[in-house]
This record gives sequence, structure tokens and C-alpha cells, in this order.
Amino acid sequence: MSDSPRPAQSIGIAPLAVTDNRQSLWGGELDGLPILSPTVAATRFGADASFLITIWNEFHYFNETAEQLRQLGCTQVLPYTYLHWRFPEEFLPCLLNDFPHKLYEDRERVLEVETMWADVASADLYRANIRFRALGEPQHLPGRPKEKTYLPADIFMLKEDDCILDCGATKGEMTEEVLRKYGSNFTAFHALEADKISFQNLEAYRNRLPDSIQQKMILYPYAVGGARCTVYFSNTGQTGSKICEEGVAVECFPIDELFAETPLTFIKMDIEGAEYDALLGGKRVIERDRPILAICVYHTQNDIWRIPLLAHEMLPEHKLYLRAYEGDGYQTVMYAVSPERVVRNEGGQS
Repeated sequence: MSDSPRPAQSIGIAPLAVTDNRQSLWGGELDGLPILSPTVAATRFGADASFLITIWNEFHYFNETAEQLRQLGCTQVLPYTYLHWRFPEEFLPCLLNDFPHKLYEDRERVLEVETMWADVASADLYRANIRFRALGEPQHLPGRPKEKTYLPADIFMLKEDDCILDCGATKGEMTEEVLRKYGSNFTAFHALEADKISFQNLEAYRNRLPDSIQQKMILYPYAVGGARCTVYFSNTGQTGSKICEEGVAVECFPIDELFAETPLTFIKMDIEGAEYDALLGGKRVIERDRPILAICVYHTQNDIWRIPLLAHEMLPEHKLYLRAYEGDGYQTVMYAVSPERVVRNEGGQS
């Protein structure tokens, strides 16, 4: 997100300064404003001015920056969400950020999902995310996790007969995690990646692996969605590459067509907002095979409630979990796990 003071200046607000932790910027200017160290900014303005945190990305945690400023004596620290809502033409929609009234319009489904989570951690995380979307309060979101993973060992474990589908495989990060944690103890690994640059990197990665693992990996240069069609892909070679109005033409397939004759026991999706449609396009396979699902729910405002509802409709016996792995709402993942695959603790409880 932009940290330029221009939006505020456009409505007659004159910011006093910009503060940044990067020492190399101190003494410089941004749009005519001095760039100060946090210590200097707090000394000059901490008691009287509002400090608006304008950073929002997967590496940043609002609570860490807010606490730093408060420790320096800043008495009024505000989140970036207010900036989003005041200048929607510049900032919205942006992934999970959107107008809060949309959440209230869908309040019945929002409240229904609150009761569906299998553990307290999931329910608490869900409430924090809803509060963030409704009130613009990121301070209730979780801090840094111990591990970034699609395979949380406290929820489920992979098995030797698992057939894995990785939708949005990028350069092979999911493959690396599976190999690191489980070695070659799986039956098949299917990886879809629509970005041509990332697909080339994925192929190169697979070709460096031992032959015994290469034989288990099947790569597809396709997008995944609700129906077979041609889409245009941004083709950046980065994790945020996605369907767009202009770009490189790519074939898009539904899971039901690609895997009509192929069993799947684990499906991961990180496909930049296409998750809901892709699940609809895999309804027959999902209901047939009852796989574990690991689905990102932060690419749109309502994915965090509409995707659990869809998963529950398809797999009513599966238990639902929610975990977060990056800053301020990024990389929030829903897991749907059949009762027999849920890890049990020493007391025999899931």
C-alpha cells in the first residue's frame, strides 16, 4: 500500500512529517515532507499529533509498529484501515480490505460461520478477522506465528497413500515443505501453475529432484476455476500473479474435468481470489474423495465466511480450522479435515 501523504493533502490535511525505520531515508523528503526517525518524530510530535500507520503488507504486523511508537511516547496511533475507507477510489477493494457495510449486509452468514469452528484458536481468529473487516481494528489480529505452513501438524498429518493437488504451485514451495516434512512418502503430487515464468521455475525445480520423486510429480500449466475457458494471466513470475483483463492467455480447467479419473486426498489452494470458483469447479471430485482442504481465505473480504460455508456444504462431516501465517490478515488459511484424519492429543480430543 502507498505511504504517500498525497491522499490526506488532497482533502486539506497537512501532514507534519513521515517517519520510517530505515535509517538510509532519514533526512530525506517524501512529497515535500521531511522523513524522520521514529525517535525524532516521537520527540517532536508524539504528545500532540496523530500517527497514522500506512503500512499494509504480508511482512508487517500493525501491533509491532504501534507498540514501537507508543513506547517512544506517541499517544495517538491509528491504523491504515481508516485511510482505505476515506479514499476507496485509491485503495479499495484490496484483498480482504473492502467497505465494512458489505459485511453487515451478509451478517447472517457471518454469524453462522462463527459457530462452525472445531477449536477455540480458530473461533478466536475468525472473530478477530471479522472485527478487522467491520471496525478497522487490526490490533486484535494474531502476531507472528512459530511456523509458516500449509501442513500444521497439530491438525493433520500426511500419509503414504496421499494424492496431493497444489493449486497455485508457483515455484514449488509446497513441494519443498512436503519433502522436508515427509520425504517422498506420498503417492502423487499434482501441481497447477498458470504463470508461465513460475511454471518454468517449477519445472526446473522438479527436474533437480531425484528420479523417484520426479515420477510422482505431474505439472500442469493451467489456471483452475469453475469452468473450462481461456483466461488472461498477469504473468509476473511472483506469488501474486493472477487473472487480469490483459495478460498472457492461459487455459483454465475445473478440477472435476482434470481429475475425473484421478483420486485426490489433499487439496491446497492459494490462487489470488479464484478459490471459491475453483471449489465449485471441483464439487464432484471433492464430494467423491473427501480430501483434506487447505484453502486461502484472505484474497477477498468475504472468503473468510463464504468458503467455510461452501466447504461445509460439500463435506458436512469435516472439521473446520483457521490459521494465520503472515502479517495483518495475510495468508489466513481454512482447513477442512475429515474426523478420521484429525490429529488427536494425549487426552483423545481433536
